[in-house]
Amino acid sequence: MNYPLYIGIILIIGLIGGKLASRVKLPSVTGYILIGLVLGPSVTNIITKELIQSVQFINQLALGILAISIGMELHRYVFRKFGRTLLIVALGEGFLTFAIVSTLIYLLGMPIAVSLVLGVLSMTVSPSTVMSILKEYKTKGKFSKNLAALVAIENLNCIVVFAVVTAILLAFKNAHITGVAVAILIIKEIGLAVAIGAISGLILATVIKKRPSNNKFLVLLLGVILVNTGIAQILGLAALLLNMTTGAVITNLINRKQIMKAALNMVELPIFVAFLTLAGAKLDLSILLSIGLIEIAYIIGRLSGKIGGTYIFSKLTDLPNLTRKNIGLALTPQAGVVIGLSVIAEQKFPEMTGVVTGIVLTGVIFFEVVGPLLLKRALINTNEIS
Repeated sequence: MNYPLYIGIILIIGLIGGKLASRVKLPSVTGYILIGLVLGPSVTNIITKELIQSVQFINQLALGILAISIGMELHRYVFRKFGRTLLIVALGEGFLTFAIVSTLIYLLGMPIAVSLVLGVLSMTVSPSTVMSILKEYKTKGKFSKNLAALVAIENLNCIVVFAVVTAILLAFKNAHITGVAVAILIIKEIGLAVAIGAISGLILATVIKKRPSNNKFLVLLLGVILVNTGIAQILGLAALLLNMTTGAVITNLINRKQIMKAALNMVELPIFVAFLTLAGAKLDLSILLSIGLIEIAYIIGRLSGKIGGTYIFSKLTDLPNLTRKNIGLALTPQAGVVIGLSVIAEQKFPEMTGVVTGIVLTGVIFFEVVGPLLLKRALINTNEIS
């Protein structure tokens, strides 16, 4: 397969799609995804399923960069100023979304295990979509800062709940697994990822203090991200959590975050264009032809939880009224993280193969087209953009 040719096409056509979307007042992210859909197996098949599978490296690198960036939003200053507020909103909305989606799907006849897994997956928010749109519009207001931190907390919350729920389900599935074994499994998946991520963060923070050149630091940064991801794959850990921890440790140990941001800015755009275009190519339009009540319940349940949940629980905080009304809209995009977790879920529970990913991909088609539009509307409503 001629990889240089295909990767070149993905980058060029993806960028054109983003530009066309901007021309009609849509977020560039929507353009990347839609042009990917056109290039993918559902339409022209220029980007084949084999190609998508063989360039998973791009997805892993993009998610690693995103995780580092999101972790850097978890500065102790943010928690001192907004911590209680954001935790109330994230935990309340997250568990309400989980409860609504799980209940609806279970009432429609799905097994309890599948219902619980889908409930957990519905909690995720697409960091690539949210962060790309915030950077595209260069937003710097309080709403955007709250949103960036909230996305990090929401995904962190989801990863922890995912580890706990899957460990408990495995225990019920395998009678020989004891409660102690479940606890060890949870500690391994969460604690080990945090520990390794913290070590990586300490290494990078030490290097940054020596004021390295951007080019050399970029090489080291990409190397650490890939090593983190590789270790996570070997040990069966959450690469997203590992890299998020690395970013959080760095931002709390140093005051020269501009070195990190300058290095990331050098590679983010091409990697994210490729990542989001490939995400669009993965979408299978044939799923829409077989869409049923369960897929509709997943979409409606997630929308209700995200939008209604954030509004309800933000009333318990001192967030401004405009933020309370719009923060839920901004949390609707869903893509890479949920797809990755759905694949892991089906690896742990082979009996769910095809069911979980089918429902999740239906949601991704909806939320990656509608979500960016709702996020842009939230930014306009809160006067972050005009």
